[in-house]
Amino acid sequence: MAKRYKEYTDTEKEFYFYIGLLSDRFAKMEVLVRDMLGAFISDDDVLNAYLFEKNGLNENIQIIKTINKKHNYEPQVLAGILNEVSYIKSERNSFIHGIWSEPKAKDNDIIIYCSSPKMKFEEEPNGKKWIFGHGKSVRLSYIKKLVSRVDDVMISQQAFVERLKNFDLEFWMAKG
Repeated sequence: MAKRYKEYTDTEKEFYFYIGLLSDRFAKMEVLVRDMLGAFISDDDVLNAYLFEKNGLNENIQIIKTINKKHNYEPQVLAGILNEVSYIKSERNSFIHGIWSEPKAKDNDIIIYCSSPKMKFEEEPNGKKWIFGHGKSVRLSYIKKLVSRVDDVMISQQAFVERLKNFDLEFWMAKG
């Protein structure tokens, strides 16, 4: 049953604040991947948004990797950013699509169980079975660290985009 805001405990409010903040950060990080891709293509932000807005995160990452095979622009930095984005994406999917239990205070932290609403097929030595409601326990301290990690990735993404916008790829490729 749904509760009104005033009915939530401070523990629940803190958890929901951070999960909302994480959701917001995920969305901004994804837009910054699109901005990174756009910086390789054109300095026209409207054109870039139009070209890539319907792409999923994985598609944009793959296009960036393909384009950078030609340009070879900061390959180690770019790989680091894209690896972080990919790791965070896997966490994002379980958090955004998960079903959360009531937050509980435990061991100087807040523990929440996040179950997946999807069916999962597993093969075991004694047969095959479908599992529903699989998931994991998550500590609020981990979610807070993930928010910080996403913030760090976004700072790296923004700096990368600015450097790329100020770098003349065509001139560099013609010279090389």
